[in-house]
Amino acid sequence: MTADGMIAFLRQYADDRLDSWLMDERRSLPLSLISHLGSEGLFGLRVDRRYGGRELSHTDTFRVIRQAAAIDPNLAVLLAVHNSLGIPPVRDYADEETKQRVLPTLATGRGLVTVASSEPGMGSNVVRGMATTAIRQADRSFIVNGKKSWISLGAASSHITVLARLQEPNGRRRGITAFLLPTSTPGFRPRSEAMTIGLRAVPQDHITLDNMRLPPSAVLGAEGGGAALAQNSFRMGRAFLAASGTGAMQRCIQLAERFAGRRGISTGRLLDNGVTQRILADCAAATRTVEALVFSLAERLDRGGPVPDEFFFACKVIGCELAGQVVDQCVQLMGARGFVDTDIVGKYFRDFRVLRIFEGATEAMSVFVGTRIVRDLESFHTTMVKTFGATKLESDLMAGLHDLVERAGSGLTPQQGHVLARAVGDVACWGVTAAAIAETAENSHGDLDVYAAYWAARQLEQRLASARNELRPAFALSANVLARHIAEYADSIGDTQQSYGGERRAVDAFLHRDPA
Repeated sequence: MTADGMIAFLRQYADDRLDSWLMDERRSLPLSLISHLGSEGLFGLRVDRRYGGRELSHTDTFRVIRQAAAIDPNLAVLLAVHNSLGIPPVRDYADEETKQRVLPTLATGRGLVTVASSEPGMGSNVVRGMATTAIRQADRSFIVNGKKSWISLGAASSHITVLARLQEPNGRRRGITAFLLPTSTPGFRPRSEAMTIGLRAVPQDHITLDNMRLPPSAVLGAEGGGAALAQNSFRMGRAFLAASGTGAMQRCIQLAERFAGRRGISTGRLLDNGVTQRILADCAAATRTVEALVFSLAERLDRGGPVPDEFFFACKVIGCELAGQVVDQCVQLMGARGFVDTDIVGKYFRDFRVLRIFEGATEAMSVFVGTRIVRDLESFHTTMVKTFGATKLESDLMAGLHDLVERAGSGLTPQQGHVLARAVGDVACWGVTAAAIAETAENSHGDLDVYAAYWAARQLEQRLASARNELRPAFALSANVLARHIAEYADSIGDTQQSYGGERRAVDAFLHRDPA
């Protein structure tokens, strides 16, 4: 089936078979959903046809994800996790025997796949803080122990790629290594599901890996190459998130405009109000800007050339932030109806709040990008010129970044360095985004594209001005002073912790297998 066929199927399926409210209330996906999506090829979007996949281009893949997000965020995240995080490690790093054995199952929806990277004490950096270990045994097998948290589809998947620190029997470390395993492997224990405020039908699981014995063939790619494998999946995951954001933005604007066209106020229709028109115009500009970024990235990937990391980070930082802002604006525009769960837009507000957190929180991504650029401004300059040409926007962007670094000066404290890196990273991501929509507008000359390019350029200017403000010398509160003042809140509001009985979910002691 083609991408157009998949999109038509999703629209018809949404009308006839999907009930988002039941999925939300039951915190689960319908039993029939996986098989129906699988039969239409939606779990093998980027899998070769010889393994049962559809082998779509990146452009068509993002079109399908955009459509899914415009129907239900749970549907989009289900497809995104499986296709962008779960499939690539198997498709790109497994040996041929494993591909032939596993990919046909995954591509047709007879099994789901995900990645287990995050841990209770770990942040956005895959390498730092990972405590899960894989210790090589005398027979060359591995014993894996550890805990994984916030694993999308963790308990629902048939296969999972686990990242662990590889150690020799003598304790020598060999680096982060990826292992592909069936979730039926003894010792793989789903422990609990996080009670998330949104995306309730897509489980976020906490998993214990208890003395799992894995054969040498379970290793994906090179030993010690797990961090690079994970980053390759995560960078594509960030693009998928931005693509899903465009679907959510378009759907919410569609509903907000419909409401404004029918809602009467004292001056006439809400839609005829100048403030309303400005809000919707800016929302449409933001949406078109992210769309241009996502599909510019997709076209470059489809041409087979190298795509700068900054594209993927811009998708995450700017794409996901703008998605949140547009959804919030639509909630506000719809007034009380925006706050009602059954009026659709409010549910998007809950479900897509996590876009700013998934695949690395916005702040962490901005600091990471900014740190790299501060260390080598000229490399970023070269990247921008190679990607978009020597334009006025590029020239102004680089002048602004140089100015930020010069204003910050040298001898920064670690905290000041963090602030500088975030400011530079945010501005750089805006620069990539504004350049992408400017390029699109120059080629299309469409009225919305031209307006979006103007809008994005103004956003970049404003972000530069804001960044300069952030870097001004200012009195700052230390962590200790902040902690002391926040501790005083207990005097004004207390510090309550509910302990009322609530529902009993434990098995009675007389019925428990282990009565002690």
